[in-house]
Parts: sequence; C-alpha cells; structure tokens
Amino acid sequence: MTGLVDKSGGTGYGLNITIASTDAATGDSLCKAMTEVAEWITRTAGCFLGHVKIAVTTEARTITFNLTDLDTGVERHDTIPEGVRADVRFMAAVVDVDKNELAEKMNVALASNGFKVNKRGIIELR
Repeated sequence: MTGLVDKSGGTGYGLNITIASTDAATGDSLCKAMTEVAEWITRTAGCFLGHVKIAVTTEARTITFNLTDLDTGVERHDTIPEGVRADVRFMAAVVDVDKNELAEKMNVALASNGFKVNKRGIIELR
C-alpha cells in the first residue's frame, strides 16, 4: 500500500481529540475546520482531490462528516447532541500536499474554529 500512496503523490494524516462538552455550534465548527483544510489543499495543490472526514463518537453513537467536493460541501450524517463528551477523529487523505504541512493546517483549522487544547490534551470549545 505504501508504494501505491507514493506513486499517487498522496498523503494522509489523522488526529484524535476529545471534546469535553459539546454545544450547539460543535458540528458547524467542525464543518468549518474541514472546509478550511480542503480550501488550503485546493490552493496548495491546484485542486482538491481526496477526502476529509470527521467521525464524532459519543456514548450513544458515531456521527460522520465527509468532504470530497467543495461545491457540494460537507455531508453530515446526523447531529451532535449537546452537552456530551465526544471523541473525534479528524482525517484527510489527499494528493499533492506535504504531510507535515497538512498536519499543521488541520491543527490550525481546529484552533481557528473555536477549539483549544487544555493541559490534559482535551479539546474545549472557546
């Protein structure tokens, strides 16, 4: 598989975070972070060829957000309940961008959309 990724010019990055307590804006903020990453990929690579995904797991269920086309936007597959702890997997698999730059942009996108990390590594809404 590594050979295929190398030949395609592709890269991927993912990070796991925990949101201590969700609120009404959590889903919108995550969608904005995803879109920010996809727009950066488009500027950097000349087009957006790939997939940006978020999976939000609460005690009750997992909600997914997918972005494969900026014109279509983020596809949401449910609503995040308010006031719950949530584990979040933020992933991107794309072509023609540097993996380290992608990782940095994903972290910056979270920060610029209202998330901050506390001393325990838990993401909190600002």
